[in-house]
Amino acid sequence: MGKKLPAVVRDVPGAGGVREANAAAVLGAVRVGGPLSRAAIARHTGLSMPTVSRQVAALIDLGLLCEVAGQAETRAVGRPTVPVDLHDDLIAACGVHVGITTTTYGLTNLRGSLLGSERIATPPGAPEKVLRHIAGEVTAFLARWPQRRIIGVGFAIGGQVDAERGLLDHERLAWRGVAARTVLEQVTGLPVYLDGHVPAMAAAELLFGASGRAASSLYFYAREMVGVAVATHGRLHRGPGQSGSIAHLPVGTDVACTCGRTGCLEATVAESAVLGRAMRAGVIGTADMGLLRGAAEAGDPEADRILAERARALGRAVGLVRDVVNPELVVLGGQAITDAPGYLEELLRSFAETTALPGTGIVEVTRFGPDVQAMAACTGLLTQLYDHPLSVLGA
Repeated sequence: MGKKLPAVVRDVPGAGGVREANAAAVLGAVRVGGPLSRAAIARHTGLSMPTVSRQVAALIDLGLLCEVAGQAETRAVGRPTVPVDLHDDLIAACGVHVGITTTTYGLTNLRGSLLGSERIATPPGAPEKVLRHIAGEVTAFLARWPQRRIIGVGFAIGGQVDAERGLLDHERLAWRGVAARTVLEQVTGLPVYLDGHVPAMAAAELLFGASGRAASSLYFYAREMVGVAVATHGRLHRGPGQSGSIAHLPVGTDVACTCGRTGCLEATVAESAVLGRAMRAGVIGTADMGLLRGAAEAGDPEADRILAERARALGRAVGLVRDVVNPELVVLGGQAITDAPGYLEELLRSFAETTALPGTGIVEVTRFGPDVQAMAACTGLLTQLYDHPLSVLGA
């Protein structure tokens, strides 16, 4: 079976934004199926050959595409045609993910390959001061790639994100109406694109992961925060605020939540909550997930019980949300899942026991592993680039 190609965009004269749409169609076809000849791009997109030739020339000038030497296609009549492919060695996208305890930043090429990443403890203090500190670290990090044209910074965070105005609220960090985009752009000198961290991770799955091949998908994330995002026909559903939090989904445990109820999902499975239970039980003396996993692997029954209970709660939550959304594919991400592969079977068993819909073989684990945060932040910006290549690059 051939690769799934982007949706067709016809070159209808006078259509609004047709030049941008045609450029996006050509770029998307090459991203998925490249290297491709101009004739192959025309077949895949339904665009005319003159339109394809103009768009390819424009995208080459912008540094997004390049001709592939040594791969000319010989036709029966006429000159050989030279395929084009993504220009991986020039343009790059930076991404920053701010978590409650850890901030991750990285750089990817056009194919979503991570060129490098760093993790630092999320600094304490006033939000503007924290953001300036992070932006300074990112600026120093980016200086390691002087040969790259860095098109901007994708910034992903939990809480409520107003991407249009560049503002964010984050209850756990006590941030309210923070002008994040303004601060970050002032320090880095680069355009900044804000997104909620779960939608950004789901976008990474659509662009470079398993969700791109499914008609509908549910992305489920769990670490310190828990959230979901839904996509249909290659597009994310985005409600107001970009949050996607399912923190208070009831999963039937006896764990008390700060909201006053018991059994809320995030209070049950959040990393800090799990470590707190392990410390109170005397399993570990320091709040460290590596120590807890190590104790379980060494045969400590209490450590195993704590991690198995978390896996079962996660499985119940995935089953409940799956039944509401009824997607073709479910993708699991976040360190609560990727850093505990020994408990995946327990999670899937709980999912199968919970879901009322037929078919349980629709669940996959993200391929991004511990790099998911950095990849997600970068991909938010790359998604904008692939959707609006001329606008993002100022053409």
